[in-house]
Amino acid sequence: MNIAAELASRSLALILGLTLFLAVTTSLMRTVIVPRPLLSLYTDAVRTIIISVVRAIARTQRTFAGRDAVLAWIGPLLILGLLIAWLAGYLVAYGFILYGVGEKGLGDAMRESGSSLLTLGFAGSDAENQTIIDFIAAATGPIVIAMLIGFLPTIYQAYIDREISVTMLATEAGEPAWGPELLSRSTLSGALGELDQLFDRWTLWAASTRLTHTTYPMLLHVRSPRAGRHFTVALLAVMDAAALNVSLTRTPPRRDSYRLLLEGTQSFNLLYIHFFAKHPRRTRIPFVGRFLGGRQPSLSHPMTLPAWKEEILAVHEAAAQDSAAGMPRSGVLALSAGEDQPLHITRADFDRAVDVLTRSGFPIERGLDEAWAMFQEARSRYEFPAYAIMRQLDAAPAPWTGDRRVKTPTMWPSLAVDHLPTEQGPLNG
Repeated sequence: MNIAAELASRSLALILGLTLFLAVTTSLMRTVIVPRPLLSLYTDAVRTIIISVVRAIARTQRTFAGRDAVLAWIGPLLILGLLIAWLAGYLVAYGFILYGVGEKGLGDAMRESGSSLLTLGFAGSDAENQTIIDFIAAATGPIVIAMLIGFLPTIYQAYIDREISVTMLATEAGEPAWGPELLSRSTLSGALGELDQLFDRWTLWAASTRLTHTTYPMLLHVRSPRAGRHFTVALLAVMDAAALNVSLTRTPPRRDSYRLLLEGTQSFNLLYIHFFAKHPRRTRIPFVGRFLGGRQPSLSHPMTLPAWKEEILAVHEAAAQDSAAGMPRSGVLALSAGEDQPLHITRADFDRAVDVLTRSGFPIERGLDEAWAMFQEARSRYEFPAYAIMRQLDAAPAPWTGDRRVKTPTMWPSLAVDHLPTEQGPLNG
C-alpha cells in the first residue's frame, strides 16, 4: 500500500473511530444517565434486533403461555445485549482510533484496544499518543460495567414497585384483570366504599409507571412473573372499572375516578407516542384535547356528569394541552388525526358486564342507554392507545383488551358470581 493510500485509510479509520465513540457514549448517556426519554439510534438498533429475534422464536409456540415464557427473556436480554453492544462499540471505536494515530495494522490495533478496554494488559504500545488512548480505554471498560451494575437496581426496583400493585389486583379483579370483575368482587366483599382509595392508589401508580417507563423503555419488555398478568392489562381494567362506576351510578364522590381516568389516559397516550407511534399516517387515535368531552346529543336530557362541568373540564383540557406540549409533533398528529376511531367494545359486551354487576348486587342507578353512551365517551379516550400498546407487547389476552399480533383466544378470569350458590353455570363458558 502506498503512503497516500495508507494515510487516507488511517484518516478514515480515525474519523470512523471518533464517530463510533461519540455514538456509543451518547447511547450510554441517554440510556443510563439522563432521566429523560431520549432517542439513540445505537440503542434502538440493539433493541430492535433483540426484540425481533425473540419475537420470531415466540411465534413458534402454540400457546400464549409458551409465547409469554419466551417473551419474558426480552427484558434481561436487552440489559445484557446493551452491555455487550456498548463494550463492543468501544472496542471497535478505540481500535479504529489506535489504527488511525499509530503505525500498527488494524488487527493489532483491535487487539490492543480489547486488551486495554478489558484491562487485560497483554498488548500495548510505547508511543505516547497511543498510551494515552490505552489509559482512556482502560478506564472506559470498568466505568461502563459499573454504570450498568448501578443501573440494574434502579430497573428492578421500578419493576418491583410496578408488580406489587399488579399482583394485588389479581385477587381484586381476577387473573387476567377485567374491569367489571373488579366492581363485582368489590361489591360481593363489601368493599365498594373503598373504591375511591383504590382508584387513588392507581392514579399514583399510573403517574409513576408513566415516568419510569418513558425514562427506562426496557421496562416495557420486563414481563410479570405469571402469563395471566400484565401491567397494561391491569391499568386498563382499573380504568374500565372507574368508567363503569361513573357511568352506572349517580352517587358522589367521583373525584378519584376522574383523576384515574385522566392520569391513565395520559399514561397510555405518552407511552404510545414515545414508543409505538412510528407511522402517524397509518396509526391514528384521538387526542385527549377535551377529556370526557361534549355531551351526548342523542340523549333526551343532559348528563349531570361532574367532568362536564366547565370548571373541571377546563382542568382536564389544560392538563391534556400541557402533555401535548411536551410530545413529539408527529406523535401528537397521530393522536389527534383519528377522531372517528370506532370503539371495539360493543353494546353486547357492555350488557354482559352489566349482567355480571347486577348478579353481584352492584347498584345500577342509570338507564342502560344513558350509561352506555357515557361509558363509550369515557373509553373512547384511552381504548385505542391501550390496545395498540398491548398488541405490540403481546400482553395477556384478557377480556376487553383487543387483538394480539398472533391470534390468541381470550383468557377469562374466574368470575366470582359464578361461585355463588344461587347462580346458574359460568358466564364465560
